[in-house]
Parts: sequence; C-alpha cells; structure tokens
Amino acid sequence: MLEIDAASFSTLSPLPGEVEAGAAIVGAVLSGHTQGKVFVNARPDPGSLFAYDNGFCAIAGPVANADFGTACLDWLCGHANQDFFILYPGHPRWVPVLDAVMAASTKKVPRVAFEFDADDFAARRPTQLLPPEYALVTMDATLMRKAAQTMYPWIGGIWKSASLFENHGIGFCVLAGDRIVSVCYSVFVSGRHHEIDIMTVEKFRKSGLARAAASAFIDECRKRGLEPGWDCFKDNLASYHLAQRLGFKPTGEFPVYCWQRTR
Repeated sequence: MLEIDAASFSTLSPLPGEVEAGAAIVGAVLSGHTQGKVFVNARPDPGSLFAYDNGFCAIAGPVANADFGTACLDWLCGHANQDFFILYPGHPRWVPVLDAVMAASTKKVPRVAFEFDADDFAARRPTQLLPPEYALVTMDATLMRKAAQTMYPWIGGIWKSASLFENHGIGFCVLAGDRIVSVCYSVFVSGRHHEIDIMTVEKFRKSGLARAAASAFIDECRKRGLEPGWDCFKDNLASYHLAQRLGFKPTGEFPVYCWQRTR
C-alpha cells in the first residue's frame, strides 16, 4: 500500500471506477481541503484507492482487491492517532471482500443514505427557529477554532485550516451567551456537494438548536446553488428523524465497517 503525496492528489481525480458510498469523503480528500491521506495499491495504475480523513474513510476502485482491503484495515487498526474509524465501501463489490478480511474487533453496521428534497424542506420549515435566549451566527474561522477548543475537538482535525473552511465551507453556530452550544457545518466538500455534520452540547439537545443551525445551512446551500448531503447510522434515530424534518428522503441502506478503541 503506497501513500500518495498531497501534491499529487489531483492526478487521481476522477477516481478510476465508481464511487457510491463514501464519495463525499473521497472527493473532499482529493480536493486538498482536508488533512486527509490517500493510499493506492500500485503505481502507475492505482486500481484501488483508500482515502482517510480523521477517522472517516472510504475504499474504492474498479476491482475489489483482498490484499489491499486487508492492508487498509491493518493500517486503520494500527493508526495511533485515532480512537475510531468508519470505513465506507465505495462500491458493493467491496463488501464481500471486506467481510472476509475484517478483524473480530471491526463491526459491520448499516447506514442510511438520503436525498435532499427542496420542496419538502420548504414545506416543513418552521417560522420560529430558535428560542429568544439563543443566537444563530455564521461560523467563520474564529468560531470554528473556538468550537474545536471548547465543545467539539474532532472538528479541528478535518479541514487543513479554519481559514480554508471559511473560504470554501458553510457553517452556523448557535450561541447561548458567548458559549457555542450547537454547530452545523460542511464536513466534506466535493464540488457542489457539502456533506453536513452537526453537533450539539448534550445538555442543550432536544431544544431545536440542531434543526435551526441545519436549516440555516441548507438555506445558504440553496442560495449558492450547492447540494447539501446527509447520511447516518440506521440506529441513530435522532439524526434519522431530523434529516426527514429537514427535507431529506431516505434512499437506501449500505454497510460500513466500524472500530472503536477500548481502554
């Protein structure tokens, strides 16, 4: 398995073969916006590609290769700087290969894909988004850095810099006083596609804050002619139901491979 220098990512786009599940991750890493890594199985014909970004990753290519799948999983399980991974099989042909080579500590779990319906979003959009004690503000570089330092450390490991996010991403924060209590932002940007990530501080959940931030995010995507994206674990009912209240329609399920560090 060979790691590709970030300066050469553009030579791997478009990716050889189809990418279905995990396309947003692959596209975001190849764009150069993220701190992600890319590995291939051989030069000069990569054949298979593995894109990794702060625990989220995808494996893709026209031919499912058992040795490459094993190498990717071994690298993930041995990566010292992470506590989890979620591996998307870029095409269904990778599923039996990964089933055969995954370790006992890796779990295969279903996620749900969604498609955005702008008319449904508009019909469902509430007129009152936030209680008066909260403020909804655009996430700029300063607020992204503050969110990473205070309520959501993981966010700091995705984009190469908060300034790059400010120039290429979309985000909104909900404030309680001067405290960030909820965020919705572009976690992966691939062309016009902006994949959504949402985080709300636990004690502030079930107050409509995530819906307010996500509604503002979607409004901004529509204003700019961009495409909001969403997927979630099947058993994450809060995310599953919020997606539908925001106009996202479930289109099907796909498996991902997950691992969590235990101490």
